[in-house]
Amino acid sequence: MENLLETVKYSFVLPAYKAKYLREAIDSILHQTYATFELIIVDDASPEDLKSIIGNYDDKRIRYYRNEQNLGGKDLVAQWNNCITYAKGEYLILASDDDVYSPLYLEKMDALTEKYPNVNVFRPRVKRIDHNGDILLLEGYLPEYMTKLEYLYAWTNQWLGSGIPFYMFKREALLSIGGFANYPLAWFSDDATVLKLMDSGVAICNMTLFTFRLSTESISTTQNTKASLSAKLRATKMFCDEHNRIIKNYTPQDEDEKYLLSRVKALFPRLIRKNKVRSQLKVSSLATIVSTIGDAVKIDYISLPYILKCCKYPILNGLKKLFVHR
Repeated sequence: MENLLETVKYSFVLPAYKAKYLREAIDSILHQTYATFELIIVDDASPEDLKSIIGNYDDKRIRYYRNEQNLGGKDLVAQWNNCITYAKGEYLILASDDDVYSPLYLEKMDALTEKYPNVNVFRPRVKRIDHNGDILLLEGYLPEYMTKLEYLYAWTNQWLGSGIPFYMFKREALLSIGGFANYPLAWFSDDATVLKLMDSGVAICNMTLFTFRLSTESISTTQNTKASLSAKLRATKMFCDEHNRIIKNYTPQDEDEKYLLSRVKALFPRLIRKNKVRSQLKVSSLATIVSTIGDAVKIDYISLPYILKCCKYPILNGLKKLFVHR
């Protein structure tokens, strides 16, 4: 097995911190029908006893490492990029400690890598669940192969979601861009990384092969502090600038691409305003919003009147609490 892993094609890399769903996540990887891969687990100095959980597995595909100090709490993307330095595979999957892979995930992804050897990015259809396991969203069907512009069109139409763990990346291509894009709080790091690697398009399996768990501790839904909201707004500005650079430099090849480009330009601002900025203002106090207005108005498509319009939600919630307590 050791000799086999020297030339392994696939590396699952799992940065671990939480124990709650870790066993389920590991089991879903180890039960793949395509059985030749390595599983690298990097314990990010967790206060929970992850080593005992991992020690229950007698599987030579597993390699376990523990950081001397917690890295992800200070810089999550730095922890991701630290973890992938242990990988040997030609292709890499950055797993998580609370999501679940279908047993067919690697088998179907392998078929796509054989069919599209020049592609650097692969993904399946994704299901999203809450902390109770109830389905929140099931992605629709998409073409097996999409160009970068087609992907942007689908993304801005919200036909597919964001995330890192369900993607498979060609490792050398990922390393050539310096690893995962390091945005504050890893906000938009997934989307930015995918776009940087998508010059040769993306290959998609339309089977639901990954279950993404949205927990009550999700960075998207927890109440923002001044620091977290500021970081998310700065990351949003970075991603908007990157997106606009791509769109500005894109030369459409035919009428279809002209149409797609026009629709991406039209849909992107709405997506940023509604799904990325307003959603975060709604989980922020009025004081937090006021203290970060400077970061917000630096983002294209975001104005002071728009922020004040969004502020009606926390104001109303505050008034309701005030009168209820009286």
